[in-house]
Amino acid sequence: MSESPTLVCVGNLTVDETVSPAGERVESVGGDALFAALAARVAGGRPLLLAPLGTDAPPALLAAIRSTGTDPRSLPARDIPLIRNVIHYDETGGRVWDLVRGEEHFEALSVVPSDVPPQALTANGVLLSAMALRPQLDVAAWLRPRTAATIFFDPQEDYVIGHEAALGDAVAACDVFLPSEIEAAALAGTSDLDAAAAIFLELGPRVVVIKRAEAGCLVATREHPEPVVVPAETVTPVDSTGAGDAFCGAFAVEYLRSGDAVGAARVAAAIARLAVSGPGVSALLAAVDAYGGVPG
Repeated sequence: MSESPTLVCVGNLTVDETVSPAGERVESVGGDALFAALAARVAGGRPLLLAPLGTDAPPALLAAIRSTGTDPRSLPARDIPLIRNVIHYDETGGRVWDLVRGEEHFEALSVVPSDVPPQALTANGVLLSAMALRPQLDVAAWLRPRTAATIFFDPQEDYVIGHEAALGDAVAACDVFLPSEIEAAALAGTSDLDAAAAIFLELGPRVVVIKRAEAGCLVATREHPEPVVVPAETVTPVDSTGAGDAFCGAFAVEYLRSGDAVGAARVAAAIARLAVSGPGVSALLAAVDAYGGVPG
């Protein structure tokens, strides 16, 4: 595999306002596709960001998209405003998300099969980040027979309950499944994460990575189905938004490069720690700027 694997980062673009327990409000640009693509750049990959762009994209978002190596003019356009979130943090670090313009608007700004450009099908990998359920499932099913790319699938906890069968089909169609601990337990129907990993491997992926935030992650593969615990260094995050997305983007690049799932998880954990050290995508942008240019 190339030292700079190509990775299509599929998902959403957003403007996020975080509210601290003291009421301090900070607005920043984000979205799972942006966090993943920037982390992929930091990991040394060549990402192609794929997410619909609304009518009111601020200059900071356009600049961040360019920092991933993607021209904003190449993105699918929607004649509606961007997704906006308000995220309230509590004293324990917990978060409550408010999707300002609602679920239908969120779905309209998710990627559908007709948005996928031909060059995406020849990439080394495709990361499907958590969009609205139906578009994510549709893109997953559409991609599988059309590309030899390694497909990485990252679900969203809000839609797991009640859609287990459909999500099971998506897990079966991917090569690497990257749920959070909450998503894994809900989808597998057990809080035993070792058992959950075994259930997912039986469905078809080569690799399962269960993300556990500050507790690190579990990595299981077909070759080594006994899960390996990869710890995460405990840090006090400035803003934990996008940490999981950054983990997935970095993991995908390193896994494509090395084929070592445990090693990729260690690289991803380090870049996720970097991502939470500043508001929004600021820390990842600073890291990309420090490297300069497109990775060689």
